[in-house]
Amino acid sequence: MGVFTLRIIGAGSVKTNTELMNYRLSLLTGSLLLTQCIREDSHNASAGLSFPGNKPNILFYITDDQSWLNTSISGENQVQTPGFDRVARNGVLFRNAFCPSPSCAPCRASILTGRYPWQLEEGALLFGGIPRKYPLFTHLLESAGYESAMCYKGYWPGNMKDSVYHTNPFGKAYLVAPVDPYPEGLANCDYAASFEKFLGERDTARPFFFWMGVSEPHRVYAKGIGLSSGMSIDSVKVPAFLPDTPEIRSDLLDYYYEINHQDRHLLRMLELLEKRGELDNTIIIVTSDNGMPFPHAKANLYEYGTHIPLAICWGKAIKSGRTVDDIVNLTDIGPTLLEIAGIPLPKEMSGKSLGKVLLSPLSGMIDKNNDFTVTAFERHTWSRKGGLGYPVRALRTREWLLIRNFEPDRWPAGDPPPFVPLYNSDYGDVDGSPTKQFVIENQYNPDISDYFDLAFSKRPEYELYNLSSDPANIYNLAYQEQHSKKLKELEGQLIAFLSKTGDPRAFGEALWDKMPFFILNEKPSPVTKDSHPHLY
Repeated sequence: MGVFTLRIIGAGSVKTNTELMNYRLSLLTGSLLLTQCIREDSHNASAGLSFPGNKPNILFYITDDQSWLNTSISGENQVQTPGFDRVARNGVLFRNAFCPSPSCAPCRASILTGRYPWQLEEGALLFGGIPRKYPLFTHLLESAGYESAMCYKGYWPGNMKDSVYHTNPFGKAYLVAPVDPYPEGLANCDYAASFEKFLGERDTARPFFFWMGVSEPHRVYAKGIGLSSGMSIDSVKVPAFLPDTPEIRSDLLDYYYEINHQDRHLLRMLELLEKRGELDNTIIIVTSDNGMPFPHAKANLYEYGTHIPLAICWGKAIKSGRTVDDIVNLTDIGPTLLEIAGIPLPKEMSGKSLGKVLLSPLSGMIDKNNDFTVTAFERHTWSRKGGLGYPVRALRTREWLLIRNFEPDRWPAGDPPPFVPLYNSDYGDVDGSPTKQFVIENQYNPDISDYFDLAFSKRPEYELYNLSSDPANIYNLAYQEQHSKKLKELEGQLIAFLSKTGDPRAFGEALWDKMPFFILNEKPSPVTKDSHPHLY
């Protein structure tokens, strides 16, 4: 038995049923007390701040499937991201930024609405939809005079027919094909040229909001393109949750290649703004929707699934060269932009503005209230019998990661064979890749079996990781007696936050288990104030 199986064994043997029931009751009791002091009200977090008078332009640049470490400014020697690095150096680099859910559509739904995934009904699901009753910050910007436009991937994949006013919620779409075709795997779009076309057509009397949703580094990749481009396979840093083999090193190089490709477009976009004299009056946000598309990362609440890059600059309005340690969530982006634009935050938004952090001249920890965040996961692909998801919530503090698996009897990455997923492959919540294929094919190899278990085997109800000693989240401490006090403390904090924000899971409701994929031409089950009062 390998050391990695510390995560998996002993899940049901530590406490008796009576002890576990008493434990949960004590958590719920404690959560009621914690709820009162969990954080100051999000809508008042930046009260009294003074922003520059003119409404700035806004460029929101979001990559697809990139973990936080995979930028050159963060020390990844095979990644070259001069565009991201320039934004970070001209403004603020966030060390602890997290997506609300490690799945593209739920994350983007939370960004647009400023609400946590569990507050969005079918919006918490891939192939779900954003209920129309929730205002979108992009629409509010338009109502305040902004010209809104987009390029490539916006809110997707999701139900556009019954939500978001029948269209991608970003205004006119711009897509310019490259002069010379890109290599296989890259989107057939010249992102920078598309942005340039928008700049040439926009109404210069109005501020703009532009959503640049690039496709990279989402799979699939041209196999071996990183190695053939001249990258060094010997210099690859393989995350500890993956086996260190030539196949996986090469797959990581292909991932790096796509990161480098999209960043060259970002750098060109910054140069376009500078050439037009609009760089200083444009707030630029660069981030990603979730972590890297590898086993144990994307579609998981571990560090490499939810911890994402984030850099923000805005001319002289934000002091340059700062690195911030506050724990922030992309749910806060909408409220931040609305506050900067002088637009009142709607009561439906539960995220908070980061204005205080952005306008501070300091580095390090700026706002004491930004000392934790909560992430969520419900259903990604149709990869379990009946279309069931894998419901999880996680509390991330500066030192600890607590994960609560609400249905530990289910397979976290999707049902194993002989189940046939709706699409994708076996264990359908993990993107198909050479890495996935290698780990599955070698699952009975004693040198690889622990890595297979980390990615695909069932997990206990609770997982607890010390981030300083175990940043890859391999050694589960939840069932060790010396950590029982810390487990109870963090679980109480998690339940308090979920209860305060109306998560049905905190009240024993399995709302999402009854929601079908819209792609099957079925509408989600109706959600009303009477049927699910905790959402209101």
